[in-house]
Amino acid sequence: PKHVVLQFIVQNTIDDQRLDNVTVLLDDSESESFNVSGEIAADGIVYGDTKNCFTVLERDESTALATVTMTCELRFNVVSVDPSTGEEEGDSFEEEYPLEDLEITTSDFMAKVSVPDFRKSWESLGNENEVLEKFALQFKKMEDAVTAVIEFLGMQPCDGTAVIKANAGGKPHMLHLSGVFVSGQKVLTRAQIVMQGDSGVILKIAVRSEDSDISRMVADCIR
Repeated sequence: PKHVVLQFIVQNTIDDQRLDNVTVLLDDSESESFNVSGEIAADGIVYGDTKNCFTVLERDESTALATVTMTCELRFNVVSVDPSTGEEEGDSFEEEYPLEDLEITTSDFMAKVSVPDFRKSWESLGNENEVLEKFALQFKKMEDAVTAVIEFLGMQPCDGTAVIKANAGGKPHMLHLSGVFVSGQKVLTRAQIVMQGDSGVILKIAVRSEDSDISRMVADCIR
């Protein structure tokens, strides 16, 4: 995508104030992929009300998608009001409030789309654009590792592989995942997860798509 629109939901919880010109300022100085290109402020948020403000990011399409972290700050004008009537009392003043950092990952651009026959789809894609990787992850339980891998990749589990069989007995677990990248390419992943005693798990992952660059970006979502 050329642009990403971020929606921020703002609620006023202070009864003697009205919030005007509410925006979220993002620091894009560390990002190579995105820069802030516009914003739409929320105005006139009275006590108990919720409104939306928006920030528009423009993507540099010459750079590969990668995890981006931006600091965020809520900025607004405070107008003192009479809690009973809502009428303005006194002057307004500017205020700012730090928010949690915003993280944009490659998985945010993946749609969870299942396939009717994973094995057939896997074979039809072939290994021309396949990426193979191996990771050591710090999870004490197989279930936690499976959940994390699904979240890291933002893909749809297939063939019931999101659930570990009750009688698995510590055997390696194979996870099948499918999705469609924002550019329209189908992506399939096979992930083998093996417990390593109390030291964590070993993840072996194979990613196939119609574009080797996309396969690489998806594999790099593991962290």
